Amino acid sequence: MFVAVNSLRVPAEYADRLEGGFRQAGGMDDVAGLLSFDLLRAEGGGEYLVLTRWQDRGSFEAWREGDAFQRAHAGTNPNSPVQSRLTLYDIVLSRP
Repeated sequence: MFVAVNSLRVPAEYADRLEGGFRQAGGMDDVAGLLSFDLLRAEGGGEYLVLTRWQDRGSFEAWREGDAFQRAHAGTNPNSPVQSRLTLYDIVLSRP
């Protein structure tokens, strides 16, 4: 299993717009290899984590290079104040 975590630094005045964008985006239901998608908000705001779990790294890379990724990011504002940092992980141990 493979995990991608996108850490987003979000100004308070932009938080509602960011959350609304993720709610409206959808489109992840039929992505091959995607096991789960979560949008996490830190207590007190200011930081969000986009946590996705994948069957394997190949599934993640195929999504990033495919049409579903392009559609999901088509409405991204080039002047957005959101700062993003993507970190990729291989799961070493997982328990229910």
